[in-house]
Amino acid sequence: MLKTIISLVLLTYLLAALPCYADAIIPDLELSEATIAYGGPGVPSLLVVPDRSGRPFTQAFDEDGNLVDATITLIVRDPVGVPFVNYPSEDLWLETDDDGLVSCTYGLVADQNTDANGMTFWVDPPAAGCYSEGPVVVMINGSQLASNAGLPLQFNSPDINGDHLVNIADVAIFAGDYFGSYHFRSDFRRDGVINLTDLAIFAQAMGANCP
Repeated sequence: MLKTIISLVLLTYLLAALPCYADAIIPDLELSEATIAYGGPGVPSLLVVPDRSGRPFTQAFDEDGNLVDATITLIVRDPVGVPFVNYPSEDLWLETDDDGLVSCTYGLVADQNTDANGMTFWVDPPAAGCYSEGPVVVMINGSQLASNAGLPLQFNSPDINGDHLVNIADVAIFAGDYFGSYHFRSDFRRDGVINLTDLAIFAQAMGANCP
């Protein structure tokens, strides 16, 4: 009888501890996996604006200025390879290897918590500025995803100096690129030239800042 009581007490303790154990599990950076929809050739570029009025990942530009899908998909797995369900989106974000992209608060987090398959994605326009020639890396709770060295994606923005605001300071930089030598950071249409199309995009974003 005493053994039965002790067994029941131990079982109750273990069951009560299970939620705590589950909370302690962290994603596996080797088994989790990120992919980008675009398969080449070349590296696509995404126009971003601090107020999220830039383009969604489904409307990036290839190196000829054509629209391409650069959606990023992430599957989060635990240390035994099981999909991590409902992992919070705010703990999943993008950074760039050259640190060129400047995010607003939560401006580059995943669109949603992971689903029943441990999956989430980046489709919605980011809230960010400055520019980066890539590659882009996926961060999970502050650590870089180890299974992907980097995804081929570049970014540029009318917020050229990355101060979270499109203003007169950016006008000076854009004017220098417009009348001077070519620079990717001001080629918002991404067609290899800086012209009136880029000027129109820049003008439309004037005054934009972080949400």
